[in-house]
Amino acid sequence: MSLDIGKLFHVVHASEELGPLDAWYDRVFAPRRGIMDGDFLARDLRDGSLVAIGDAIVETMAPAARPGAAASPIGRFVGRFGRHLHSLAWYTEDVGAIWERLTGHGIRVVATFAPEGGRPPEGDIYAHPKDAITQLEFFQPPRSGGGPTAPGPIPDPRFAPGWPAEWESRENPLGVEALAYTTVVTDDLAHAEHVFCEVLEGTVLDRQDPGLTGTESTFVAVGPETVVELARPADATSLASADLEVSGPGCHAMAWRVADLARAEAHLGACGIPVVARDDRTLLTDPADTFGAVLRFTTLTVPGDPRQAAA
Repeated sequence: MSLDIGKLFHVVHASEELGPLDAWYDRVFAPRRGIMDGDFLARDLRDGSLVAIGDAIVETMAPAARPGAAASPIGRFVGRFGRHLHSLAWYTEDVGAIWERLTGHGIRVVATFAPEGGRPPEGDIYAHPKDAITQLEFFQPPRSGGGPTAPGPIPDPRFAPGWPAEWESRENPLGVEALAYTTVVTDDLAHAEHVFCEVLEGTVLDRQDPGLTGTESTFVAVGPETVVELARPADATSLASADLEVSGPGCHAMAWRVADLARAEAHLGACGIPVVARDDRTLLTDPADTFGAVLRFTTLTVPGDPRQAAA
């Protein structure tokens, strides 16, 4: 049975405090807000916001300033890894089928809504990062609300027919067009390909050895519009190697496709974010300057990107 993995819901960027991280995104990316801003989730003792940038949403997240938050899942993550990208999440219309696929392959799963730990009928499930390389979330909106144009209670602007034009008309100092791809770093590329290709039914688009990032990489299409780079460090001096050594396998980088590298570099410089390496198509920044997230800015499109075929 084919899995229903839809649009990328969000990439989670975690920090120790939400306000400064939100302010940083406003200054650097000028995202579309009004989806979820400064939301407190009592279940997880976390604060979070959702910001739309091009065709993607980033969820900024931090442990809430409340008793017990340090022992919450996000509190433990930040306590161990500090500021860092946390996880990837997708929409689905059949979260139960994904739960069955994951558990059938021995991947541990936590479901927010399931009868006694059984097959969930809706809601969120989370794949354990030790089994799935990084934490993966799949979200089926409640049947009682929303639909394909407005999933669940979240007013996701990307489902509105006018969204591309709205984004193009907004202030966009970096010239972001789309999230080109996200990167998951690993020391076991074969296992990563097993998870993303065999378990999640992703399609291998390309294999590269990008000299700029110092990795051996497999680019995989997951769902109709998401490209994930599975990257094994090949250069001990690379950001990927340093991240793997300190934090282990996990969500490593976001690469944003921009219209013009010079424009992007000028805005980054105005925000106090130097470019630490580059070639004629891609800029790299240091996570020390970008709230712990490895960010790339590129004019490249991964060969076979499904969004190009759908355009």
